[in-house]
Amino acid sequence: MSEVVSMGRPRKFEERDVLVSVMGVFWEKGFEGTAMSDLVEATGLKKGSLYGAFGDKRALYLKALAFYDKTEVALAVDLLRGGIHRDGLEAADAGYQRIGALLQAVIDAVVERGDRRGCLLCNAAVDQAPLDMATERSVNASLATMEAAFVEALRAIPDLIASVEEARRIARHLQSVYFGMRVLAKAGAPEDALQDAKAGALVGLHPHSR
Repeated sequence: MSEVVSMGRPRKFEERDVLVSVMGVFWEKGFEGTAMSDLVEATGLKKGSLYGAFGDKRALYLKALAFYDKTEVALAVDLLRGGIHRDGLEAADAGYQRIGALLQAVIDAVVERGDRRGCLLCNAAVDQAPLDMATERSVNASLATMEAAFVEALRAIPDLIASVEEARRIARHLQSVYFGMRVLAKAGAPEDALQDAKAGALVGLHPHSR
């Protein structure tokens, strides 16, 4: 629990709740499309309170990216590392199943929840990373975390990978597919296009297909 002073009285707020709201605004509108008034409205805090507790708009954006990494990216990484268990996973095929489950999660978000927000990390990579070094560092750190998780999942597939270098090469391809699917989903791609992207990425990964 944190507090800011407004009109001489401390106002308490949950930092996580504020960051959820701030992240949602930047996710929907992007950095340039977001005004401080949007953040004020979304959080329920006054402009001075936001500045006092979190810094300016750029600082809020970086905090939103860090929060995205700790929540959305962390969920994807947890799935790739086997921390999220789903029914039907077979031990021998666990790495393959983890990767398939992550790609399927992109499709499920669209089909089951109508979620076509895409990916805040993708947005930041295109929108702000070329213009701001701190954003570039944040984006690349999240990408490195995802890559390492893909490598770990690939190394769990029996007899697939001969070296870490080979796993890293395939991981980078899979990561490109995953984030490409997030962009396609935002662009309104139909389910069958997303399913085809998933199927193409998994070709040759299943132990029984080799």
